[in-house]
Amino acid sequence: MATDSQHTLKRKRLGYELRRLREEREISRNAAAKAIKGDPTKISRMELARAYVSPHDLEALCRLYEVPPQLQFELAQLIVDKRPRHWWREHDAVMNTHLTEFVALEDEAAEEREYQPLVIGGLLQTAEYSSVIMATGLLALGADQIESLSAVRRGRQRRLFDEPVLRYHGIVTEAALHFEIGGPEVMRAQLLHVVEMARLPNVTVQVVPFSAGRQAAHSGGFVTLGFTRPGDPAVAFLEGIGGMISRDSEREVRRLERLFTSIEAAALSPEDTIALLLERAESQ
Repeated sequence: MATDSQHTLKRKRLGYELRRLREEREISRNAAAKAIKGDPTKISRMELARAYVSPHDLEALCRLYEVPPQLQFELAQLIVDKRPRHWWREHDAVMNTHLTEFVALEDEAAEEREYQPLVIGGLLQTAEYSSVIMATGLLALGADQIESLSAVRRGRQRRLFDEPVLRYHGIVTEAALHFEIGGPEVMRAQLLHVVEMARLPNVTVQVVPFSAGRQAAHSGGFVTLGFTRPGDPAVAFLEGIGGMISRDSEREVRRLERLFTSIEAAALSPEDTIALLLERAESQ
């Protein structure tokens, strides 16, 4: 049985190809909707992998787009049925649609780049640190919810160790090192944990110092995910009140990739970052 991550990637790849074909043929969403006896909203949702594509709909669109038989066969292999179960499914009650999509794609990704301005990234968080974050703020959670989401986070963190390991590059601002989330002891343990993780061969951590100024003054967190197979385009997620919200367009993904590169250039080197983390941990 396919995993949730493979299921999600197939839907995204199929949606990407359907949009590419429609735009190359200069066919409007209205015309495509007419071909499947639907509406333009359905076409949009199919292209964004937010609606299932039936064999009948795919056949009708392939006729309209004049898709060669071999490509039509390849697209048909991307059709998926209802969602299979995977390790995070037992926590459905506390996972919204955005988080489920993010976890499924992260589980399949080969590379992850994350920028967080105010907190340590989730893959590097200790249990105590993350529990304090989840228990405070606008969307504070109860003990049972925190326990379930902590289990999801532990499952996500296994990607840094289990083969094939995820290549992770996380950047935070110096401000994230100064917010005493959970108190001095929790923060000290968290900072030392980041140092330990930063020494893994597949993990890179950088801190943007206060001295970087406006070059790195970006208030919103975001993540980009890259995949091994050429047919799987990179995806991006922006941090919102409700969690990570996906951004599907190639232009938005490229924009966030360029932004990450700009922030990376303003950040301390990985070696200087470790030195700063150790200095800050000792001051707790």
